[in-house]
Formats: sequence, C-alpha cells, structure tokens
Amino acid sequence: MTQWTEGTLFDNIDKFASALGYDNAGVILPLASISWDSPSDRDAFINMITNKPAIQGPQTDYMSHADQKVQVK
Repeated sequence: MTQWTEGTLFDNIDKFASALGYDNAGVILPLASISWDSPSDRDAFINMITNKPAIQGPQTDYMSHADQKVQVK
C-alpha cells in the first residue's frame, strides 16, 4: 500500500477540496497545482482565504460516512 505523502498533488487537492468544498473544482485544481514551498505554506494560504486552519491528514475511513446523506445547497 502506498503511503500518503504531504505536499503531493493529491494531498493539495484533498486540502483545498476539504477547505473550499468539492463543488469548487474550477478553483481547487489550479490552486492544488501550484508548487508550494511546503505544506505549511499551503496551509497558511488556506487559512488566510478561509479564516480556518486546513484539515489535517487524509480521510481514510470513507466507508464509515457512506450512509450519511449529503447536504444539497
């Protein structure tokens, strides 16, 4: 099994999607593609634009949330 690595494209996508919402893919993908100096710089940027700290660590327990209903905006 592959280890989760901070600062990779997938990590960046996860952090931006968690902070901005998955329906904002048009903004998430370009921001995730930036070559951030470090994960902490990326997280500071997320904090600056959302006024909330970035969610730490990948979510690996997807099945525990499978029966939850998604809120529609």
